Amino acid sequence: MKKNFCLTTFFLTSFLLFVGCSQSEKVKNNTAIDNTEISKQQVDSAFKRMWENVTLTNLASYMKTDVADDFFAIDADGVTANMEETLADTARLKMLESLKFKFFDQKIKVFDNVAIINGRVQAFSNEKYAAEILYTAVFVKQSGVWKYKNWQGTWSKNSPPPPAFTTEKK
Repeated sequence: MKKNFCLTTFFLTSFLLFVGCSQSEKVKNNTAIDNTEISKQQVDSAFKRMWENVTLTNLASYMKTDVADDFFAIDADGVTANMEETLADTARLKMLESLKFKFFDQKIKVFDNVAIINGRVQAFSNEKYAAEILYTAVFVKQSGVWKYKNWQGTWSKNSPPPPAFTTEKK
């Protein structure tokens, strides 16, 4: 009787430990999933805020608070620019301010403190379809804030001929 009681206690304790550890692992995994979803929502908000501010009117103040110091962009027309060069390209910023955009096929991936957004955007000028660009935007989390770090755009094969808005680099 004592032997059965000890075996039963051993198996019951083992079972409860197994179930408890399994439940604990599920909680950890669900928390990780929730954190990723929360991060994706935060990055999506940061992307929308970025796009609202990449204009001649708003960019300078936006760059002070929401852009990584080592920001770098490669635009669809091949022009590359750091933060200072982007601010100096007023022709491009005016053009961005005048267009309307439709984003689609967007995918957000978060890897700890780095987020990568891939998607497509169509640009419209006075309701006329002007261009389609495949893009990658990179954000980094610094001091709890998702900061805009990199942009890379490529003309889509479906895009009409690109507009002439390039400026000469000095």
